[in-house]
Amino acid sequence: MIQLPALLRRLPYIFYGIAVLLFIWNVANQWMNITSMMGYSDPTLGNVVAYQKSIALYSAFSDAAYMVSNGAIIQVLIAIFDKLQGAAE
Repeated sequence: MIQLPALLRRLPYIFYGIAVLLFIWNVANQWMNITSMMGYSDPTLGNVVAYQKSIALYSAFSDAAYMVSNGAIIQVLIAIFDKLQGAAE
């Protein structure tokens, strides 16, 4: 009977936490970059700034969704492993 390590069972939740941190960190970094560059740019470029904010949110959401999907895949694989272990008994 093979048992999964406790860290492996907690791994999906670690991925979910990393996704939240990654989203916040990515948005904060890009927002700081946008606001610092706005001080040196032409004030008539409001549409460009709005576009860059949209890209920042898209990038942060995309990275976070990738981490969540990794956690979900691991969680499904653990559930399949548990189901197969139960069927073997």
